[in-house]
Amino acid sequence: MGMTDEEKFRFDLAGFLVRPAILTPDEVAEIVEQVNRMHHDRESLPPEHRSVPGGPASLLIDHPKVVEVLHEIIGPEIRMEGGFSVWRTKDESHGQGLHGGGPRQIDPVFGYRFQDGRIHAGMVRVVFELTEVTPEDGATHFITGSHKCNLPMHPDHMSIEPGERSDFLTGYSCPAGSAIFFTENLCHVGPPWTRDTPRVAILHAYSHLATHWHRLRTPPEVIASLPRE
Repeated sequence: MGMTDEEKFRFDLAGFLVRPAILTPDEVAEIVEQVNRMHHDRESLPPEHRSVPGGPASLLIDHPKVVEVLHEIIGPEIRMEGGFSVWRTKDESHGQGLHGGGPRQIDPVFGYRFQDGRIHAGMVRVVFELTEVTPEDGATHFITGSHKCNLPMHPDHMSIEPGERSDFLTGYSCPAGSAIFFTENLCHVGPPWTRDTPRVAILHAYSHLATHWHRLRTPPEVIASLPRE
């Protein structure tokens, strides 16, 4: 089905897009259990399930509701460059402040362009939120529109401290099992998580087949366990 015109408008305007509840509750529960054991009891899992994208999480690699978006904003030939899982407890953050954004549109790896009626995004992150999220919870936040900014990010908009945050800094709401797409050229951050219950998520990076950024860190036993496709 691809993306709707409204989805393309949202992604081009803001730099990110939320597709709510693309996973079933059973799929979410199985992946949450895997992530829980990966972070807290790795030895209880078979080796091929101890790292994403192995085990139950493997269905995320080429989920139809993900691939159809990536084909629209990256192109028909895509590579999943890598991924990692998150089990973030209260007050934990990603550890890296606001980053990305600014005049890198021409960059073939991270850049963002719109030409001849279509989007050309470099690296695209997909966040699979496995718990319900609201903007106040501290999931991924973005400086809206910064993926097309023609000037360097201004220091007055680079704080995530309460009372000092940019008017353009925004989060999102979504139910468990949702996918959030954003261009790596968008200024973004993983601020401190504010809920007592943990944030559980998996993040993938996708790029055009012609570019390469991340070193391959997927354990060989995980790759060997996946279907050929």
